Amino acid sequence: MMNQNLCRGALPSGASRYASTGRMNRTGIPGSIIAGLIFLTSLCLAGCSGIIKDFPEPNLFAISPPRIPGEAGTHDTGKGILIRQFDISPEFESSFFIYKESDNRFTGDYYNKFMVSPARMITDAIKEAMYNSVFFRPAPASAPAAIEYRLWGKIISLYADVQHPENPRAVMALRLTLEQETGTGFVPKINQVYTVSRPTAKPRPADLVQAWNRCLEQILTDFFRDVATLE
Repeated sequence: MMNQNLCRGALPSGASRYASTGRMNRTGIPGSIIAGLIFLTSLCLAGCSGIIKDFPEPNLFAISPPRIPGEAGTHDTGKGILIRQFDISPEFESSFFIYKESDNRFTGDYYNKFMVSPARMITDAIKEAMYNSVFFRPAPASAPAAIEYRLWGKIISLYADVQHPENPRAVMALRLTLEQETGTGFVPKINQVYTVSRPTAKPRPADLVQAWNRCLEQILTDFFRDVATLE
């Protein structure tokens, strides 16, 4: 950044007053010279104030819908389920990657972020996994008679644990609440917090996203295992 004193010294005292009238000042300096000095001063001030900067573009990533081995179905099989938009803990609702550096210290990575909000992204990924399982099929809110189950969720944690730089880990925790229609109303059948962490060789953004994908895959594998006990 340019020295601010230099910026202030680029224009002689009183020059702007005379430049505004288009007349020469008392020392005989032409107005065109004064105008030139004003232009140079504006460039100087722009550099000093940091207006002209070259910021790198942020990298955008997405968590993919997991494919659960042995659970592939079609949209025409399974029980009708309505999946609500997931909630998320306020500290993790930002699209920027979050890093845990110590027990009480977290930082945001402003150059690596999710393409959309984590709550929407994970909700959509879970919907695809649910609809492609043998357990469920989509039931729209406009067809209440077809809704046999409702799924609610909240993202409790979503961050990269870098407290030990030699062993970074991706962490994801979801609360999944599955309600079943019993004829007299919906009754909770599963209300469980699923927490998974997966190691990654380096805390590089692409590696972290792959590790979060594995976290979500494990969470849904465990959830489907619990769903199977309801049959």
